[in-house]
Amino acid sequence: MKYSLDTNVIISHFKGDKFSDHTDNFFSWVKDSGHELYIADIVYAELYTGVYLSNDSKSEEKRLQQFLGVNNIDVKYTSSKTAKRAGEFYAKNLLKNKRSLKRILPDFIIAANAEHYSDALITWNPSDFDINKEVMTPVEVMEEAA
Repeated sequence: MKYSLDTNVIISHFKGDKFSDHTDNFFSWVKDSGHELYIADIVYAELYTGVYLSNDSKSEEKRLQQFLGVNNIDVKYTSSKTAKRAGEFYAKNLLKNKRSLKRILPDFIIAANAEHYSDALITWNPSDFDINKEVMTPVEVMEEAA
């Protein structure tokens, strides 16, 4: 299986939040299972925001790159076709919510990339995404495979 990751899954690992044990179990499970992991370039940019906001950006960048490498996480770049799809998702969301800005454009780019490159989008906020692919938490992915 090919899984696209939302930013919050990777941040969970680095922050040690309430999901971090499940997140780390997910990454171990992926390694053992041979599945492929992807992130959209906008996720990469969001992760680098954290790098540059840290007190030691060189150390944090090294930590991030090691994590991506160890977990074989590939960055997928947004094509014009994918960007167009993200715009469609965003417009539908704005119309549905009477133009109230509840979500930001990067979420729709993440969704469009997941739809294009993977079998499922993995996030800790599945209700944020309405795409033509499965959207699951790391725990749900592992439970479904068991």
